[in-house]
Amino acid sequence: SKQQVKVINSALSPRWDTDMSFTIRLPELCLVRFCVRDQTGILSSEFVGQYTLPFKSLKKGYRWVPLQSKDGFSLDPASLFVYISHS
Repeated sequence: SKQQVKVINSALSPRWDTDMSFTIRLPELCLVRFCVRDQTGILSSEFVGQYTLPFKSLKKGYRWVPLQSKDGFSLDPASLFVYISHS
């Protein structure tokens, strides 16, 4: 399953304030991927960073998600600040 947030025109500190909801049938096999892209045109965008982790390792509450390059190298200090809630 995939969801996308609206485009934000703030390069330094964007804020999305978006809730996303997913139905997960097999949490032990589920991976969650955060992917950040820079929209460069109406139909084009460039990869900025990503982070993928097992759903079972997500802890509830506010969390920093570090961004990595396509090759898995840290893009420190680039990160996402997210709120995780699940039952």
